[in-house]
Amino acid sequence: MKKILTLTIIAALISFLACNDTLELSLLDDPNNPTPKTTDLETLYNSVQLSFEGFLSAPQGFTMQLSRQIALVSGNNYQSAFSPTSFDNTWRQAYSNFMPDANAVIARAETTEQLFHSGTTKIMKAYVLATLVDLFGDVPLEDSNQGIEILSPNVQSGETIYETAKELALDGIFDLEENTSVVSRLDNMYNGDSNGWLAAANSLILKLAVNTRDFVSFNALIQEGDFINSQSLDWQFEYSTNRVDPDSRHPLYVNSYESTDGAYQSNWLMWAMSEDKMNIDPRARAYFYRQVFEVPLDNPNRFNCVFSIQPDAALTPLHYLDCNPNMPYCLGSLYQGYYGRDHGNGGGVPPDGDIRTVYGVYPAGGKFDNGSIRNVQNGGTDGALGAGIHPILTESMVNFYRAEMAVEQGDIVIAREQLEAGVRNSISKVIDFVSRDQGSLDEVIAKGITCDLFFGSDFLENIDTMTTLYVDEVLQRFDDATDKMEVVALEQLISHYGNGIERYNLIRRTTRPTNIQPAILPTAGLMTRSALYPSVFVNLNENATQKSILDQVFWDTQPANLGACFN
Repeated sequence: MKKILTLTIIAALISFLACNDTLELSLLDDPNNPTPKTTDLETLYNSVQLSFEGFLSAPQGFTMQLSRQIALVSGNNYQSAFSPTSFDNTWRQAYSNFMPDANAVIARAETTEQLFHSGTTKIMKAYVLATLVDLFGDVPLEDSNQGIEILSPNVQSGETIYETAKELALDGIFDLEENTSVVSRLDNMYNGDSNGWLAAANSLILKLAVNTRDFVSFNALIQEGDFINSQSLDWQFEYSTNRVDPDSRHPLYVNSYESTDGAYQSNWLMWAMSEDKMNIDPRARAYFYRQVFEVPLDNPNRFNCVFSIQPDAALTPLHYLDCNPNMPYCLGSLYQGYYGRDHGNGGGVPPDGDIRTVYGVYPAGGKFDNGSIRNVQNGGTDGALGAGIHPILTESMVNFYRAEMAVEQGDIVIAREQLEAGVRNSISKVIDFVSRDQGSLDEVIAKGITCDLFFGSDFLENIDTMTTLYVDEVLQRFDDATDKMEVVALEQLISHYGNGIERYNLIRRTTRPTNIQPAILPTAGLMTRSALYPSVFVNLNENATQKSILDQVFWDTQPANLGACFN
């Protein structure tokens, strides 16, 4: 799919036009630079989808670091880890790129009764609005995108914007049910399937109900059954293998498979999937690709461990052990080769690129860990070549919503049922991605080198057994647990890999799992509860006032201190 360049409006041109109201605007229409006014609906709709993808990706570094999907390395304390400029791109993607084009599509499509375009765009807009609230709290809505008429839009309450998002999703459903005789030929997410979009809209409303603990609305939607209940209905953005003009590969693939070393993976998450249970999580081999079978300790200059020269379990900080006596320190797994960084270790970068664990085939479109153990910074020639996805809302996410809400309502039978379904559906989806890296399955790999049982195609041949062992252990933990939410939250956090906002929301909603890895320094402060307003907002808007990282979004009703392991 070719990316369409979105319109950039130059400030000087705006000023010029404002002072020259006799100038014929039609003389300024440039056929080489289409605008919402001049371009055709299909091209504009394509631009909306690309802007939507840009918005999905923009805050991932923030949400993935805070939720331990990747290591928090942007700072060693929460107060300084992210600055207002960290969120400028997120703001621009929403208010400068996505919103104007989305509003234009909705207005034009409603006029011409091309209701597939208007309905699906309303659903995307609802997701963007809800996510802005989840990130920042109160944000502009009615006053935004008014051009020179309102240069300094006021914010509205997050609760109000959530209601608007719900209404937009319902309006989108109405449009799709009213008339979808003309669908888009450029629908990246559902290929023109209205049923998929209807399921996505209802699942988005489910998500809003989970965050706000609206049990009445949630239970009513579940009773109706019109939500994402199969992998064929999963709402996801598909990336391609195209490397240049434009580069439309998954951004996480680009991060690890070109020439740079890639982001530090979360030591805690790799440990939770490879060593925390008796049975290794089958998804670990798809989430991560190891560049070593065993982390070498022969060169202490490779490490930046904070409390020791190199990884040493005997020197694990005490506040780690208070959270979990088996908590990993300075690596994910010594003898399985999982090497990343601890939460909040913002120190210098040693020469460790050749041993650093990188993104795997899911969801980044990287390499399946078939045991080949090789360097993958090869100019984008490894694995699935970036043909990954951004999982927006999936069947397994809905399963976990149902498990979480069932625990809250005291229905342990349904909670257990949906926990099992969520884990199984997540594993199934992730393992299906392995075939995108067919080259790894065809390689002949020597066996018996590590404790991993299966390599290459043998892995897929034995996946049913591995899945059963893993699921049985999860269910046994659930049965034995006095705090059922602890088990549900851990498995939910693992399953949401690739979607940082879902993981970040989960932690703030439930304050679990409680034995998560804390910041490496005990003085890191209280965990960030919402993002700072971007500099492009507070510096250019005379009505804007900067907020605190401790400000809680309206649905976050948990205590100010989430617990020692979140600090």
